[in-house]
Amino acid sequence: MLFVNQNDYPDMPYPTDAEHPDSECMVNGTIQDAGCGLCSCCMMVDRLTMQTLTLEECRQMSIDSGANHEPGTDMVILAPIVAKKYDLNLRTSNNVGELIECLQGGGCAILNPGGDREGYHGLFTNSGHYIVAASYHHGEFLILDPSWSEEKFQTPERKGRVREAGCLVYATPEVIIEDTENRRPRYFLFTRKSDKR
Repeated sequence: MLFVNQNDYPDMPYPTDAEHPDSECMVNGTIQDAGCGLCSCCMMVDRLTMQTLTLEECRQMSIDSGANHEPGTDMVILAPIVAKKYDLNLRTSNNVGELIECLQGGGCAILNPGGDREGYHGLFTNSGHYIVAASYHHGEFLILDPSWSEEKFQTPERKGRVREAGCLVYATPEVIIEDTENRRPRYFLFTRKSDKR
């Protein structure tokens, strides 16, 4: 299973916030800073197809489509382009039951955690992030988090909220529901056209 960590690419440029050409994100932005969506797309394509989507190719798709118009990546723009290129079905959902159904039917999902809000400390991010849900078994999602590090889930606010096996992170539906509460859409659901929907 492919795992792509944005922290491994501090020197790979990724200009975002294109609406503000002189912004720091445009001038000095990198994959490490803002590439979680690109990493997630690459991992999803690897999971569902026999093809490879490189970070360089995905970065160009984002730039060409304008998915980099704000800081980070606009998955509402990029996800349909990736799905079309790799002959995948795509739909969005805010329902965790539909997310589970997608994964159990052979699909893969990109999730949209929203970070900190009043009375809540974000688990996967403090602001905004994309992560991959690769499967669902025994009441847990297998999460591929592009910003994973050995320390990330050891802080007092995060410790004990997920289960880890190296870079593989396991989270319950309750945790995922809570961490995506302030985002719309919460889930981008990808399936092969030959799989159940």
